[in-house]
Amino acid sequence: MSALVFTLLRIGFLALLWIFVLAVLMTLRRDVYGTQVKNRGVASSSSPPQQRSRRKATQAKSSSQHEQQAGPTQPTLLTVTAGPLAGTTLPLGSAQIIVGRSPDSALVLDDTYSSARHARFYQSDGAWWVEDLDSTNGTYVGGQRISTPRQIAPGIPVVIGRTTMELR
Repeated sequence: MSALVFTLLRIGFLALLWIFVLAVLMTLRRDVYGTQVKNRGVASSSSPPQQRSRRKATQAKSSSQHEQQAGPTQPTLLTVTAGPLAGTTLPLGSAQIIVGRSPDSALVLDDTYSSARHARFYQSDGAWWVEDLDSTNGTYVGGQRISTPRQIAPGIPVVIGRTTMELR
């Protein structure tokens, strides 16, 4: 092999190596610093926040009394029970719910321990399932890390980083 071909191969290999290193650094930067989470704002309502929270508490009490009388029903809410977003609720419908740091997630977590698209909640055959979306730090259901989709029942804690949530 001539010296020119050998030199060109060395330069090409060095360029590919630097491209790989830069790609790794960009991925690490995006994962460590994440995206900027912007507040979505408070829903407009004529009543002050204290009255809204009292109304929600009253509705929750009456609905829990109704559930006790009627027996177990399908969950209707995904509720954050602990963490920075404690008290946040999302209505459960037929669409999946993506949880993570990405602004296009249904539940945006401002948590360095969560990935951009960390987990998804979805309904299949009348039951709710949670799936870890290859996150770095994992998703825990009932204290156990999951690697495959897991069926969840109301009241079972799902932990993502510093955030704990459950179906209600």
